[in-house]
Amino acid sequence: MARYLMFVTFALIAVMSFADALKLPPYIKACKRNDPKLNECGLKNGKEAVARFVNGDRKYKIPNLNPLTLYNFGVDSGSSSVGIKLTFKEAQIHGLGDVDIRSTKFDLEKKHIEFDLFWDVFHILGDYEISGRVLVLPITGKGPANVTVTNLVVTFGFDYELVPKKKGGKDHVSLTESKVKFEVGRAYFDLKNLFNGDRLLADNMNQFLNENWKEVTKELGPSLADSIGQVISQIIQQIVDAVPYDNIFPLN
Repeated sequence: MARYLMFVTFALIAVMSFADALKLPPYIKACKRNDPKLNECGLKNGKEAVARFVNGDRKYKIPNLNPLTLYNFGVDSGSSSVGIKLTFKEAQIHGLGDVDIRSTKFDLEKKHIEFDLFWDVFHILGDYEISGRVLVLPITGKGPANVTVTNLVVTFGFDYELVPKKKGGKDHVSLTESKVKFEVGRAYFDLKNLFNGDRLLADNMNQFLNENWKEVTKELGPSLADSIGQVISQIIQQIVDAVPYDNIFPLN
């Protein structure tokens, strides 16, 4: 479930790193659309911009990423082995700013952009509520949670189209589809107050979750990733709504 986080941070950063310096803060450097080394330029500028984006930027509607706060964040997942409804009224994602952008891929002809990202570790903290089953065991609880993910590799890609804005008539980017892929090195679960505070059952369930983290992550990950992917897409769309395509990917 690690990748959601992934998200929000770097899809935006990489896109912003190509905007016109006159339109954006001086710490955002532009890459020319016809640059034969556009991917390399995007990678370099994205890495340089990361630290400056962590605290957010109201002008471009970028939220504070240190930590990133998500409200009513959760998943309702069902399968033959796992069926869980997990929700956070307010989840804080710690560690997004420590991302390593490993590659950027821009195919402007096909209107597709993709980022490969890596985190050593990040944490999801907040008050949770859970019900359902994990493998053969029922689970229920409500209280503080800490989900820690290490060695997270995320690929976030999206397709887009160009649409004219009424004011000024300049083309803007409109996202049409996005996809998230992820690999987790390890996941750790610490859910307090499981089973109405029954210490023995709670300890056994947390141990069970950690011993079977691969299965739990495999089942919950796709739904959680879809939720986070929607958040990322919304943030990117807000940015490209404000900045014309020619300013994001200038010719000269």
